[in-house]
Amino acid sequence: MPVMDEFREERQALKNKSLKDKLSYFFDYYKWHTLAVIALVAVVISLVSSFINHKDWGFYVCLLNTSSFPWAETYVQNFAEYAGIDTDKYEVVFDTDMFINADMTGMETAATLQKITTYTMAGDADIMIAGSEFIERYANGKNFHDLRDILTPEQIALCQPYFYYVDQTVVDAVAEANKGGQTYELPYPDPKDPDAMQNPVPVGIYLDNCAALKENFNFISEEMVLGVYVNTSRTDIALKFIDYIFQ
Repeated sequence: MPVMDEFREERQALKNKSLKDKLSYFFDYYKWHTLAVIALVAVVISLVSSFINHKDWGFYVCLLNTSSFPWAETYVQNFAEYAGIDTDKYEVVFDTDMFINADMTGMETAATLQKITTYTMAGDADIMIAGSEFIERYANGKNFHDLRDILTPEQIALCQPYFYYVDQTVVDAVAEANKGGQTYELPYPDPKDPDAMQNPVPVGIYLDNCAALKENFNFISEEMVLGVYVNTSRTDIALKFIDYIFQ
């Protein structure tokens, strides 16, 4: 029997069946077609929703080896308001999905290092907050601003007791070693002792006196340091962030 004739007979037979039988027939016959269409529609809706709801970053903080408490969202929202960031248009990101092992091994460490490199080179990252033992390599790698160049006189007076220093002589030696594909193997100078350095430069701030920040984020390291990325395009907001956490 031709397919079309068989199809017509099935349609004629269905006319006399109950609604339950008709639905059962439809589901059995068109089940996979229906599921495929539903899946396709779901994918399209998801893509459209992501496109419509996508926001550019208004500020990005890398919080290394840190977790956030449930109420940290309010802290972040309050900062956005303090900094004048329109959260309807821009997203304020306090990224706690970053972890590095002390021995610098493991897949999670590798992924974090790549993530930091990518965001830094793209100029998307504004602030790094990390334990002093982890921020050392970035501080000596020309990643952070000389704070004397960007802080106001009032901020320098406030933050100077908490400055994290690098020796520019060592920083230059690290850069030279990297050019030749070598590794800088000498110990880094004590970041709290600028008098022992040939050319001390403040590139970070110890967060000892930032109680509110510590009430909202759980830091693994005891000594946390903040650095402002040298290639950020949002230095003005970074300075507002420093004011905010030192309130």
